[in-house]
Amino acid sequence: MSIPEKHFKETKRLLKKIDKDLISKWLLEQGYYPEQYVVPPTFRVKTFDLNAKPFYKVVTSGTSQKFEPDKFEPVTVSYPKTQLTDRDFGIIHPKIYHDIVWYLNSEWKSIVDHLFHKDIKIYSYSFPIPITNKAEGFLGELRAGRMIYEFIEMAEKDLVAEAHNFKFLLRTDIKNFYPSIYTHSMAWALHTKKTIRTKGNRADFTKFLGLKLDKLFQYANDGCTNGVPIGPAISDLISEVILAAVDKDLSNELTGNGMEFLAVRFKDDYRFLCNSKEDAQKIIKTLQAKMKDYNLTLNDSKSNVTELPEGLFREWPAEYSKSSLRYRNKIKYKQLADTMLSTLKIDKQYPDTGVIDKFLSELTSKKYNLKLKLNEKYSQKTFSLLLLLKERRAKSFPHILGIIEKIIEENKGNPNILAYINKSIEAIFNKKILNQSDNLYDLIWLIYFIKSLALFPITFPKKLNSELSKSLKTNTFTLFKPLPPGIELFHTIKKPSKNLSLLEHLDLFKK
Repeated sequence: MSIPEKHFKETKRLLKKIDKDLISKWLLEQGYYPEQYVVPPTFRVKTFDLNAKPFYKVVTSGTSQKFEPDKFEPVTVSYPKTQLTDRDFGIIHPKIYHDIVWYLNSEWKSIVDHLFHKDIKIYSYSFPIPITNKAEGFLGELRAGRMIYEFIEMAEKDLVAEAHNFKFLLRTDIKNFYPSIYTHSMAWALHTKKTIRTKGNRADFTKFLGLKLDKLFQYANDGCTNGVPIGPAISDLISEVILAAVDKDLSNELTGNGMEFLAVRFKDDYRFLCNSKEDAQKIIKTLQAKMKDYNLTLNDSKSNVTELPEGLFREWPAEYSKSSLRYRNKIKYKQLADTMLSTLKIDKQYPDTGVIDKFLSELTSKKYNLKLKLNEKYSQKTFSLLLLLKERRAKSFPHILGIIEKIIEENKGNPNILAYINKSIEAIFNKKILNQSDNLYDLIWLIYFIKSLALFPITFPKKLNSELSKSLKTNTFTLFKPLPPGIELFHTIKKPSKNLSLLEHLDLFKK
């Protein structure tokens, strides 16, 4: 048995030891909002319990059935993914979110059996719920933002250990995955397209879980059948449900043809070990055909075949390790500037990797204290460099603000540094508020940052375009009103030093 297969079976074993109500509790409380770097710490669940009954039930009358949830638009927040494109994250109405979890809970065993079917030979490393053999029967609070670093590394190591049995590596991924998910494919994945399209089955919501999930995800997205919100844990889970069906179909065909291969998947990223370029071509053509059955397509620009050992490792970690600040307890300005320069070069050579996140994580200790040792002159330079770094990686902005928060905290006795930072932050905010639609992501973090530290009184325009901004302005939850009883989805901003620190909120790398 290969290491990836052992990992796959161990994940199933551990998952079966966890009570399904505990899974539901995690999905509701820890999985409701997108990743930590998407929304500030105020947007955290206080209370979100699984009710005895769903909000939306299947209503039967004679031989007919109706399942009509209310239709909602998700609240979205975008940040620039590249200079030309944005990544949109969504927050689902809590009634719809609750019912997706409720119906999954009602048939959880069948979901687990589907995700870890015995015929699957493409081993997933992206199960979105945090389970570990260090605490069997319990869950952590880990989200995919952290898991992506740990599981990609694990998948790489496991492939390396098996690579001597093969000669080539095929890598590919799915084009525009979450926005391309066809909600009808949820039912196809769980019950097969043939079954769902059989006369009498298309509207049998009582019998088929997939049909209920299809309708709920549609109505969570204003009735759209294309795309699921990026960010909520249930979107990650339903994507695994769909891809498990693809993986099973692909596995059956490849093994039926006597193909020798070993494959792992992290979300929509596939890696196959095989013995010839011809085998790699057969694999990718077969995968394309299976994807098409679920209205998905592969990304041609990211599909490639390399001769082993080339391609087994991500190259940027090795490059970055040469200048890493990980083991330094004190960092002077020159060391900071030199490592930042190396980081930017690596980021340019290997774009859209985690190198900038890694660099930022090494500027503080495990207890969230600054390792930077700077005088007044260099504190101002560091502040400027950090903000410039944000222009290279938009999602790093919250982490940069977290480091600036620490600079403020450690310079309470230096009015010059505090005045410089306040003036600079105020200028940035006033500039961005003039164009709210293009700066929503930056603005929600700036509003939280300014208010949580009481840096200065904010002058808001008469109209705010975002419910997220409105919630932060009023320090009350305005996203979905009225909320059902027993659901609290907001933590008010308290006085300075009483709020969760940004670095603790954003903790992706630390154990």
